[in-house]
This record gives sequence, structure tokens and C-alpha cells, in this order.
Amino acid sequence: MLALLAARCGDVTTAEDALADAFERAVRHWPVEGVPVNPDAWLLTVARNRIRDVVTGAPARRTIALDPVLHDPGLLDEIDPEALEDRRLELMFVCAHPAIDPPARTPLMLNTLLGCTAEQIGRAFSVPTATMAARLTRAKRRIMQARIPFRMPERASYPRGWTRCWKPSTARSPSTGTPPAANGTSR
Repeated sequence: MLALLAARCGDVTTAEDALADAFERAVRHWPVEGVPVNPDAWLLTVARNRIRDVVTGAPARRTIALDPVLHDPGLLDEIDPEALEDRRLELMFVCAHPAIDPPARTPLMLNTLLGCTAEQIGRAFSVPTATMAARLTRAKRRIMQARIPFRMPERASYPRGWTRCWKPSTARSPSTGTPPAANGTSR
């Protein structure tokens, strides 16, 4: 859900805040009103509405000049809560974008895709928590400032030779119908 929301609003931090608000509201409402038929759609709708409030609300209009393309609230209407698409791979490409500082790429993936905290990531990388938190904040800000698109890059933009390491085989064994590597024969 985070990847889907961030792809639409272009801001990972705003999407994280909106999703956290949706989960908080779920904890308050669901025990009283019951769990909705489609909990994912409920969470996505609440988060989407929260983003809309942040982007179009009076405080935002008074404090920052909105870019009509980046902050178009209509983009959020394109999210269909009943048909949640998986946008995690696009989010991984955003985190690995050349505009992001290389030491921040892997920690950013751990934070946005797996939900690891700055403290956990800092411990894993032997970096103070404050340093890691600042690195993550700068990387998320950079995504928004550089307007890094949430989409799969074109194959032509991959580094030279990079596609050779994962290019799928189209050859099939005539007897088993499996790729040659799977049935023990060589290419």
C-alpha cells in the first residue's frame, strides 16, 4: 500500500504518515464497528483521504506553493481500493535511482519496503541512529525534489551488460518442456 500511495503522491514521507494515520484509525474504529469486508480497501481509502487533506488543506495552501502536476488531488482518485496493485518493484527502483545517494539506497529499501526503523537499520550498518534517520530523511526528500518517477525503467536505460545476468531463457527442452538449466543440459 505504501508503494501505491507514494507512487501517486510522489512523496514517500507523506504516504507513510497517511498510512500510519489509517492504521491508527483502524485500531480505534474496528474494535467498535467491526472489521470491514475489505480491510485493505478501507485502509487505502483512509490513507488516500488523508493525503488529499494534507495536499489541499488550508495549512498547505498557506505555507507552500503547490505544483499543479505533482500535487493534483485527482491523482489519488485513480487508486481503486478494490483492485490493489503491487507497486513494490517500482518503489525499489525509486530507492535505487541514481539521484539517491548510494549509501542511502539499501537503507531506504529496508525502511520503505520492509518497515525497518532507522534504529534497526543503523545497528545493521554500524551507524548511529540519528545519522541513519537523517540519511533516510534526505533520501525521501530527494525523491520528491528530483521527481523520481514511480515506474519501471525502460530496458534501454539499464547499465550496459546488466540484463545479461537475469535475461530469461526462451529455449525449452523438447522432451520435458523445461528450460535447459532446469533439466541439467547446457545451453
